Amino acid sequence: KRTLYVMRVIRAEEAKPIFTISAADDPTTVIRGRSVNEVYNALNDRICKATHSMYSHGDFCSPLPIKRNHKKKIYGLNGPQFFGFGLNYVREALESCHGIAAVTVPLVENSPTYRFCFYHPKRSDIMDLQRKRAAAAAEKALENASGCARAEGSHAFARSGGSGRITLALVRNAEEASVSPNAPKAHAKGRHIPGESKSEMVSNQAKYDEMRSVPMDQRLAAKRSHIHGWGLFTKLRLSKHSMIVEYMGETVRQCIADKRERAYEKSGIGSCYMFRLDAQRIVDATTIGCMARFMNHSCQPNAYANVITVNTDQGLDKKIVVFANRDIQAGEEITYDYKFPVEDGSLRCTCGAPNCIGRMN
Repeated sequence: KRTLYVMRVIRAEEAKPIFTISAADDPTTVIRGRSVNEVYNALNDRICKATHSMYSHGDFCSPLPIKRNHKKKIYGLNGPQFFGFGLNYVREALESCHGIAAVTVPLVENSPTYRFCFYHPKRSDIMDLQRKRAAAAAEKALENASGCARAEGSHAFARSGGSGRITLALVRNAEEASVSPNAPKAHAKGRHIPGESKSEMVSNQAKYDEMRSVPMDQRLAAKRSHIHGWGLFTKLRLSKHSMIVEYMGETVRQCIADKRERAYEKSGIGSCYMFRLDAQRIVDATTIGCMARFMNHSCQPNAYANVITVNTDQGLDKKIVVFANRDIQAGEEITYDYKFPVEDGSLRCTCGAPNCIGRMN
């Protein structure tokens, strides 16, 4: 007698899945398990018990059929196939679910890699998930062994990253050419900037000339910030996507930037500020730069950066320009998402934004 089976995946209280199988002719009997193979094997065992009397079990004189001698119990199926995970429309439905980015961020090193077929999660969602997990791990590492922060002395503060050196290395890897150029990262080894269309170049040229027509000290000011040290503040009202400031500094090659960063580290300089211009050049504003270097990090920034091509006295050249991602009122601080990579030792964030996770990475 054939029957239909209903497979369900239920979310448990501890945010872990529970897999269930129920037969259409007996819906009250439900097989539950923590994994697909667990419930699938339990179903196979029940089927074997129910059909035990239908086989001869080695009796060659019996008219009953001989049970198949095969390692795979039912026609080569396995648990995931029985649940339909290999069917295209099931995979498409699963890949469109909310939170699918968690599949790309393994919890353990030996987690299997899933290859997407229909929908690929956004890089921003993956980075946000990595930051949240890194923040949770960092907070767990900062738990006081004695149960009292005061008893931990200066060690608790040192572990939090508050006394550590924060390197603002706004650079990107060359291998990540498909990523938007306004996403910075520390310790990069190269970056390719895709070409701009002619209309974009004309629009950027007009905005660039308009920004340069007003002296910088009439547009911006460096003041003490509640976020960290000094910050960059605007004196004028800025509309969305308008140019705020050009990130200026000394243009150097990658090998020179690497040597300088090591030298800054040894000399005890609190921060170094580097931004990748293209695959060969990096703008170092650590000792030679403008007020753009005072931009602080925020988890809810009001600005972003792009590498654009403009016509200068020396011909066409690439420039790093900071844009407003919303309307900014006069007197507001210009903030930017540093987008540090997820590395060992999270950096504490004090931006105070409503969505702040307490960490820069």
